[in-house]
Amino acid sequence: MPNVIYRFNEINEYISIRITKPAFYHRIQKCNVNGFYEEQYKVIIYIGDTPTVTIPNSFFPSFEVALQDINEIKGHHQIKNKNSSPEIIFQRLSLSIDSWVKNNYDIHLLHFKIAFPLLKKLRDVGTTKFQIILQQEILKNFALGSFQVKEFLKKEGYLNLISDFF
Repeated sequence: MPNVIYRFNEINEYISIRITKPAFYHRIQKCNVNGFYEEQYKVIIYIGDTPTVTIPNSFFPSFEVALQDINEIKGHHQIKNKNSSPEIIFQRLSLSIDSWVKNNYDIHLLHFKIAFPLLKKLRDVGTTKFQIILQQEILKNFALGSFQVKEFLKKEGYLNLISDFF
């Protein structure tokens, strides 16, 4: 049986975020103190109907690693830590993505390992706006970003997305 949606938040006409959980009979792992089977929950950011970023993933292999990185994004102190890790990540990402969208997709408002894949997928919706934003963010972050951001852009092939458009 497939995963079911536990929570859902539509950010705009392009982006939504969900927590999915497995069907009941698939829960065989030990639950945490909050009663969540965190190993089986997923936080998924969709562009349209396409899952684009899923946590856990290769960059964030666990909810704890994701929380450490996402904690560094400003403005998340108001979220109560009594919730489960998937719930906290869902809330923080919902706030961050909403702010990111309202501020014209500025990479500094969302973790770069989440923002760049989202922008890359948004570019595929066919709007020139997202192609321009993606290329500007790649150029700006490769020129001025941290070593980690520059290595990410190189390793993940984002530099190949720069065209003669500029």
